[in-house]
Amino acid sequence: MKKVMRLVALLSLAIFASCGLEPFEEDSADSGAVETETEASSMSEESSLFLEDGDSGKFIFETNDSSYINEDGYTIWTTRDTNEGDAFAPVSATVSKESGVSEAGFGIVFCAQEIEGKPFMMAVLVNANGMYTVAEVVDGAFSHLDGGWKYFSGMRRGYGTRNEIAVTYDGGTDEFRLLINGESVKSFSVPEGALFRGSKSGFVVVIADNENFPDEPVRVVFEK
Repeated sequence: MKKVMRLVALLSLAIFASCGLEPFEEDSADSGAVETETEASSMSEESSLFLEDGDSGKFIFETNDSSYINEDGYTIWTTRDTNEGDAFAPVSATVSKESGVSEAGFGIVFCAQEIEGKPFMMAVLVNANGMYTVAEVVDGAFSHLDGGWKYFSGMRRGYGTRNEIAVTYDGGTDEFRLLINGESVKSFSVPEGALFRGSKSGFVVVIADNENFPDEPVRVVFEK
């Protein structure tokens, strides 16, 4: 991502280097929101770890590199797609975690851009325990849009199970809508000043502080 594309990379780095994705479920109670106090203090864009599997439409993330282990976790992402038009192009991926700590989040990032000179990005994370969270990052400040991690009954739990995450946009209500496995989960507002043209989207994986590296890798499969 040199020059124009280099700016995107630097923007993404600035976003995640200044805050955590709060990527861990720390309370498995079945009641509503689950707040988390764990923040990933180390983050990087590592597109080389998201390997495209031929023409299958799959991207496979896998690492057992112990250098990613620290006490607060490590967040790794890639931005692969650009919204080319003025309208929001729906973002979706079918995700499956095959190994690694079940509480650690993985999912999609989207709408990465600058708003009024401040870096901005949105994220939907799920985990293998059937939970999800929607978040936005504005100028280094992370905010849950729904109070924290929540269970969704329509999500498949466990390793190797596939869940489709999709984010669409309703121009009539000026809201995003999150769907998981085709079921509507929640709506959330578009921030004032956000532009869709030129914004970036991609994938994200969180490595927990207690991964069993190097014996067991974190492996997540993304299908476009």
